[in-house]
Amino acid sequence: MAVAKTIRIPNELLGGGKASAPPGDATVVNRAGEGDIKEFTQAVFRGAPVLGNESRIERRAQAIPDPIERLRYLRRVTSARPEGRSRAHSRFTPLLLACLVLPLSSDALVRSAPALLPPAAANSVAAVEISSVWPVEQNRDYDLYSNGLRIENDLAVANEPRAYRLISSQSPLADEPLRSQPAGIVFHTTESDQLPFEEEQRPRLKRIGRELLLYVRQKRAYHFLIDRFGRVHRIVVESDAANHAGHSLWADSRWLYPGLNASFLGVAFEAQTQTELEPINTAQIHAGRILTEMLRSKYNLPAENCVTHAQVSVNPANMRIGWHTDWGSRFPFRELGLPNNYEQPNPSVYQFGFDYDSTYLQSAGLDLRKGLELADERVRTAATAQRVTVAAYKRFLRQRYRGLTSGMPEFGRTEEN
Repeated sequence: MAVAKTIRIPNELLGGGKASAPPGDATVVNRAGEGDIKEFTQAVFRGAPVLGNESRIERRAQAIPDPIERLRYLRRVTSARPEGRSRAHSRFTPLLLACLVLPLSSDALVRSAPALLPPAAANSVAAVEISSVWPVEQNRDYDLYSNGLRIENDLAVANEPRAYRLISSQSPLADEPLRSQPAGIVFHTTESDQLPFEEEQRPRLKRIGRELLLYVRQKRAYHFLIDRFGRVHRIVVESDAANHAGHSLWADSRWLYPGLNASFLGVAFEAQTQTELEPINTAQIHAGRILTEMLRSKYNLPAENCVTHAQVSVNPANMRIGWHTDWGSRFPFRELGLPNNYEQPNPSVYQFGFDYDSTYLQSAGLDLRKGLELADERVRTAATAQRVTVAAYKRFLRQRYRGLTSGMPEFGRTEEN
């Protein structure tokens, strides 16, 4: 799994006049190439079938040294569909073909499912009171709420209407009702270029932020994006699904959620997590808190279902978690009024037998590792109780996953989420 890298921008291409950096530094800037493009597009592309002309598009994008112009090129060549509602389960154009070649799991399926029982549902995290937040003013330009939240609506776009089936954690094949209300929030980062957050950089910060907004809007990548100035932008309208999670899993004390594009809202911060610097600033933290307060109040979202992309992203091809690792550590749960959800047992592990590798652990903080250890312990306990080996019990869980997702179109094709 690759590590995200910063895409640096020449000053003269961001409206700042001629570059003041020495020629040697400009040479480094101009080498922002294949790895940078792949990492940035991985953060904003949330699902796609492999198409025949992608190699050509990728090569041309790599030849564009300026990220602003590169974004414009990608928006232009991938804007085939109209601005209206998309087809069901539409996916982004991938520029990460090399990243799709992953080792397959060597675990063989058993010939017939053993007479085993599914794991018990995890206990809910400590209840966190939901504040009452109500709309003060709503119009085409913005929404204003009682807690001070303002959402900019100028880029709002429709996508496929939200509809997903509730799946009981104990009886996953039971016929449960369809639901159109979101069940939780997945927090993301864009992993896009981060200029120094300084006053003299203001014009360029605004310009690259605007190009990023236009790009993720075209891709219907999130429901909300919080820019570096702490402004909250509505991207996909709340009533519709967004292409933010792709292959993903979560579970709470009652329900299983395979494929979170429809069931969870996607909230992204304009930020990078693959650096030693703090990923987001105080303005973004404040915006994230009041946005989370509003969404939890509006939809009665449980705190346990407010999680990060690194916790929910999976790769069914090799049955490992962590296909994406944004917010694998340092997410400010407490500052956003949430419990430390990193410490929850990961449902992909104890409900469906997914594994994780050393690369994922390198991106995970200590708290997230604690959640993995708790999930592993649940698997061992369940296997012992049913007098089977851990390996046999994991095969049962994986069969359970495949049986659950076999009838879901979004799980039946190669996808980059």
